[in-house]
Amino acid sequence: MPLQPAFETTLCHGNHAVTLRASLRAAVALDNLPGGIPGAGDSLMRQSYTGIRQVLLATATDQAAALSLLASLSGKPLAPFLGPAQAACLDLLQHLLPEPDAAPEAPAPVMVITTAEHLTNLFTFGTVIVGWPPAEVWTASPRELTLIATAYYDRQERIADAMSGKRPGQSAEQRQANIDAGLDPEFDRHGLQALKARHSA
Repeated sequence: MPLQPAFETTLCHGNHAVTLRASLRAAVALDNLPGGIPGAGDSLMRQSYTGIRQVLLATATDQAAALSLLASLSGKPLAPFLGPAQAACLDLLQHLLPEPDAAPEAPAPVMVITTAEHLTNLFTFGTVIVGWPPAEVWTASPRELTLIATAYYDRQERIADAMSGKRPGQSAEQRQANIDAGLDPEFDRHGLQALKARHSA
């Protein structure tokens, strides 16, 4: 999952321009709609005006600009608006949530949580663990927060391993070979050999 700023796209129609942002706030707003994010996607695929309107209002960085654009459509044919609006909203939706990592061949059992729970966890992580003000967390993307959370918990795991004396590079085979040789199971034989080779070079 590459690091990148929260995705933004701009919908232009007539004299109006509305910026849509794939933020945590947008994800939560869409998840709270009937049918959640999948329902919003279905409405967009059907080019439903109601669905497009909901996505615009949920993801616009400037609510007044979004409402002004929608008000400008009153009494006018919707066809010139629906196509570009659908494309912009679908583009936004595609970048809203991070794509899951490839599943391992023999996946370990995982606890399944709802999208709402996942988004709540991201908000809690951003405000409590990282210490960002809520306003900053709301404007960050779920992708950004997921990357930060993953890096944080990976670091915590490495610290815990270091404090317990466990070396991440030591395999079960290496530990058993050390035991057979009468050495400390966590003795890093390969690391010592590499160190000696570096000093003898």
